[in-house]
Amino acid sequence: MSPKALKRREQAAVETTAASGHGLRDWLIGTLGMMAAAPLIGLFAGFFLLFGGIFLGVAWQMAMKPLVDMRQYAAFTASTSGHIVESWAAIDFDPANLPAGKLYWDRASKISRCAVVEYTAGEWGAPLRRAFCGMRLQFSDNFRLSDWAEAVQEGIPFTFLRDASGFEVQEVRMSRATLDWISHHSPRDTFGMSKPPPTTALAALREQFDVPVDVAVLSWTHAVPDFPLRFDPQRPQEAMPARVVDDSHDWNPTAAVLALLLAVPGFWVWRMGVRAFFPTEPSAPVLWALTLLPLLALPWWGEMLPKIIARANRDWATIASGMLDDVTRSTRLIASAPDEAEFAHGERLVWRLDQGAYSDTFGRIHYTQPEPMPKSTEEAIAALRTQTSAQVRTFDSAQRLALFRRLRGQYEANLRNVQRLFTTAAEDTLRDAGADAAAHKAARNFLIFAGGSPYYDDQLDKIEVPPRATNASSE
Repeated sequence: MSPKALKRREQAAVETTAASGHGLRDWLIGTLGMMAAAPLIGLFAGFFLLFGGIFLGVAWQMAMKPLVDMRQYAAFTASTSGHIVESWAAIDFDPANLPAGKLYWDRASKISRCAVVEYTAGEWGAPLRRAFCGMRLQFSDNFRLSDWAEAVQEGIPFTFLRDASGFEVQEVRMSRATLDWISHHSPRDTFGMSKPPPTTALAALREQFDVPVDVAVLSWTHAVPDFPLRFDPQRPQEAMPARVVDDSHDWNPTAAVLALLLAVPGFWVWRMGVRAFFPTEPSAPVLWALTLLPLLALPWWGEMLPKIIARANRDWATIASGMLDDVTRSTRLIASAPDEAEFAHGERLVWRLDQGAYSDTFGRIHYTQPEPMPKSTEEAIAALRTQTSAQVRTFDSAQRLALFRRLRGQYEANLRNVQRLFTTAAEDTLRDAGADAAAHKAARNFLIFAGGSPYYDDQLDKIEVPPRATNASSE
């Protein structure tokens, strides 16, 4: 090889090495730059995906979903009436979505109602079962199942199963991961809770739903509802609530115009979000594919959109979930086979009114649902007080002493849901000359310090009769 050729070869090797070095440097700089910019890119992409997705979701709810429902339920011409055989509230919480060290699991959770309905689709047919899970609401530490409207969805009945006293047996189901998390973490806040306060989020949840009087009043003022259904005679196993089928006939063409006004800008904002998500310019066919393919999930947008946005930014995904729950609150209904319902086989927590924190006060009284049913809260409370007083009158002095002391102790420990049912029983004890002095004093102190209404010594002096003599120790 000539000296000139050798020199050119050495020079080319040097240039190749330099180019390789520059390429590696450029790649490292580009990679590090993308890593640094990723949060900002995710923030902007998530913002566009959020609002574009919300516009598209609202447009679907207004125009396309009613059309799909109208076509789907056109053949649902047969009617029947079912009854609820299983029901629960499903709490959806993913511990992975909660930042490390944070305890506000309830605020990161959603709750919905599910019911399994049994019905017959023909005079001689075997009973069929269908599950329905309705609207999702934001959960919180002041949420009460007894405050929730008695419906899976508007116009679709719901009730928990009842016990022998006619009281609802409230039930919550969740994933194993959720139960493990709340079993091993402290409550976020114990202000206003019992003393001593619960030490785990699970114990706090049990206390949160332990409101016997509220549940009793709700149960006695709301009859167990029938569950009207419509079904296609060719597919009776796919029955739907009558309200859903009836509403599907009311499609309004005006909604299509409004939906179009949302869908057009929503689509372009969505496309901007998809484009912003990719730092390098994809080819036009790839970009259109990435834009359009996720839109095939519009019928399941409430579940899918937050998952898509979470790829860009978790905070925007949380906002999207809440907004879509509001959008679909009156229309969300997931029908399925019973085994496929939300947390159908999840971990179960059950609240029975004769158990829990009030088992030795409220739980000692055996209630019977009155006939006819009370028409108002006031009538239900009056019936509960009457039955409470009648049974406490059968207690001996020692039993009354223990009961009224316990009621006062619960009141002082911030367990104050049941005391109002025992005020008449305490007044009757003061009027009972057969009760001893210790029972009288316990009843008087309960009324003054824990009765929930203002009672004064001079007022109680007027109704109290001298108790029988006793050697029992006073309070």
